[in-house]
Amino acid sequence: MDEPRVYSVLDREARLVLSLTDEPGHFHLSRPPEDPSTLIECSYATLQCYDARSEAELLRLVFQIQDFEELLENLKARGYRVIEGQIQASKIARL
Repeated sequence: MDEPRVYSVLDREARLVLSLTDEPGHFHLSRPPEDPSTLIECSYATLQCYDARSEAELLRLVFQIQDFEELLENLKARGYRVIEGQIQASKIARL
């Protein structure tokens, strides 16, 4: 089995707003949900959001798209910088 591909997504201010892999899983919100049973499933990616301000836009985008590669392209088209690998960010978006 291939290793999952990992990407980091930065906003226009070079802040880490999202990490994702190409493995099916969940969209993890920037804050833990009040009810842990309300996990948001995603059929083509596992995502961790770090920025509450970007969260709604990112969540809408994830569920408008059905394919991992298309998601990466749409993130780039919206001005996000997509970097392959997990970065050690000095500026992580805060709540």
